[in-house]
Amino acid sequence: MEIEYYGANCFRIKTKEANIVIDDNIAALGSKVVAKGDEVLVYTNKLLSNEKAIAASRLVLDSAGEYEVGDISVTGLQARGHMDESGVETAVVYQFMYKGTTITVLGHVHPDLSDDVVEIAGGTDVLVVPVGGNGYTLDAVGATKAIKRIEPDVVIPAQYEVKGLDYEVPSAPLEDFIKTSGLQQAEPTDSYKVDKPNAELAGSTHLVILNKK
Repeated sequence: MEIEYYGANCFRIKTKEANIVIDDNIAALGSKVVAKGDEVLVYTNKLLSNEKAIAASRLVLDSAGEYEVGDISVTGLQARGHMDESGVETAVVYQFMYKGTTITVLGHVHPDLSDDVVEIAGGTDVLVVPVGGNGYTLDAVGATKAIKRIEPDVVIPAQYEVKGLDYEVPSAPLEDFIKTSGLQQAEPTDSYKVDKPNAELAGSTHLVILNKK
């Protein structure tokens, strides 16, 4: 699997047989629709849905369940959203599996992760986690706490301050998360390929920063 970043919480995950676009709402933030007609659109919260993106895609997933998208297995788990009251679960945590490798996208979840979320996400190869804070999503401290519970091999941050996107609720700069997390990081890259085994990453969590497309 290969993953690319488009700003906010919007990513594209692709293999030879499948293309999945996550949280394509950036047309409402001053950018363009990412999804194309042959792609599957996934939303971690129905509130993020965008009519233009939905019209451009062939299928939309926005609820818990198990799905097959080409050669990718998708599992969605209902979870408490960041702004949900106790007992309310408007968010969906998604895990994407391809040939034994996994990418888990937390979305805008509440910082007190449920045991179910930790169980499905635990030890994932790649964890995509929002870090922008300001009451809208996980901040640097909350994201770092989630990472320590889940223990992924690689962390890819999302929903931070990005030039060219006009967030309704301003996001904190990426540097805040980098300082707080203390994770080892490589040079920013245009995309990240998830492969196993990777002895270089064994026993530690590394930070991968994707350049915005």
